[in-house]
Parts: sequence; structure tokens; C-alpha cells
Amino acid sequence: MSAVAHLSQSTEGVRSRTITWTDPARSRFRGRALTGYERLVAIQRGELAPPPAAALLGMQLDEVDAGRTVFSMLADEVHENPMGTMHGGIVATLVDTAMGCALSSLLPVDAGFTTLELKINFVRAITQATGRVHAEGSVVHSGGRVATIEARVHDDSGALYAHATSTCLISRERRQRSDRMGAERGVDPSGGTR
Repeated sequence: MSAVAHLSQSTEGVRSRTITWTDPARSRFRGRALTGYERLVAIQRGELAPPPAAALLGMQLDEVDAGRTVFSMLADEVHENPMGTMHGGIVATLVDTAMGCALSSLLPVDAGFTTLELKINFVRAITQATGRVHAEGSVVHSGGRVATIEARVHDDSGALYAHATSTCLISRERRQRSDRMGAERGVDPSGGTR
């Protein structure tokens, strides 16, 4: 029996986690008449459910201003790669979220966006000992169709762990897509279900 086969059969040290989330189409549908900023504030206040990815990774929205957001998460063993540091994809998700929501905070009701490009520089390893890390996203430029955003990841003492930039394409079709997806899930515009 190989070492890998043996490890996969062992139950020593096994942990489990249950993740609970709200149907994201319902949340989008309920927030369809809100600007990006209003939607983020509603999520922060608990009036709208956060996206499932936030629950899965343990991200929380700490601050929201026009063109700026701060998200944080506690470095945990569930985020680790085989070297015992936070997986780069987790850090990339954290900065992508902070940057995307910073842009969203400037968008009107009928607009959405998609990330065209994401670049991240890792300058220091994040481990469980790091504790809580914060990603601050700020819009550098927001035009009619294209926006550029930057983010920095730091710990509670202000030490820098990563910095990133993103380019996003702004679209004006979010409301129609949200209404269609909500209707497909049986959400009635009056707030009930069908």
C-alpha cells in the first residue's frame, strides 16, 4: 500500500466544517433596486445575505465607502497549502473581493462588472500565527466601460503581505440578469415566493 493510499484511509486528525448560505439568486433579486454601495451596506448590516464564497472562506466586510472597501479573514488551517502557509488562491480571492466590491460601491442600480485581469504580488507568507488579515481595495480609475482598482493585504500591525491590481469591464445588464435568475428560483418581486 502506498503512503498516499494509507493516509487517505486514516481518520486521525480529521476535521469537518459545515457551511450554511442563503440562495445567492434570492439575495441578488432582493437587492436589485439598490446601487452597488447600498447593496454592500445592506450586506454589512445583515439586511442582505453575503455571497456564498464569503461564508465558505470566512471573509467579512469590515468597511465600505464610495470607491473603497476593506474585507478581512482570520488565517486558518483550512486555508493552508502543503507548506503550512495560506494558499495563494485564497489571498487572490480576498483581494479580488476587496477590489471588486470597491468598484461595485461606485456603480448605479443597473450596472455590474467582470474582472478582466488580476495581478497579485505576494511579499510575505501568511500563516495561522499571522491572525486576521485585511484587504483594502480602492478604485484608481472608473470610466464608462473600464475600471482599474488596487488592493493591499496587511495584518493588524500594518505589516504588508500582498498587493494587487485589477482591471474590470463595467456592464449595464446586471438588473435584467438578476430579475431573470430570481424568477427562475421562484422569487416574487413583491418579496414572497411563487
